Amino acid sequence: MEGAAYYPAEWESFAEAEVAAASALAGLLVVACSINISRIIKIPWIVSRLAGTLVLFSAVLIVATLLLVPGQPRVVLGVEIAAVGVIAAASVYVGRGVPRADTGYRTNSIVVSSLGVLAASLMALAGVFVALGVLGGLYWLVPGTLLAFIIGLGNAWVALVEVLR
Repeated sequence: MEGAAYYPAEWESFAEAEVAAASALAGLLVVACSINISRIIKIPWIVSRLAGTLVLFSAVLIVATLLLVPGQPRVVLGVEIAAVGVIAAASVYVGRGVPRADTGYRTNSIVVSSLGVLAASLMALAGVFVALGVLGGLYWLVPGTLLAFIIGLGNAWVALVEVLR
């Protein structure tokens, strides 16, 4: 066990940035939804997709907040991060909206929900690897977080623009 991968104090700047970004993006999503809520509410699979996005932003926010807790034992932090990742992955999977998606949008819904589950699973892996002190630990948060943000920005676009087409 070497390097910053297992020491939360080394990730303070990352965590602060991710708390701010996740909060801002969650706000963007809420505003995007509120602008077109009458259209969004009529399309159940879009509602599910946007709920999954809110789950991903919340997971990033919670994980980053946990990283900022001072003096927390590495194993405890790892278990907490893993639990958040597993709950987020399960929530995105359960609420994926694929069965309700129109036939023309089903493939897209499968891809987006699969990527959401992957993003949350990468966070869960980071937690497991931190707790065990193996395989790069916290570095797994980086692709999970970036993927969650990319998915979320795409879904915010759907809420703002695509629902009007």
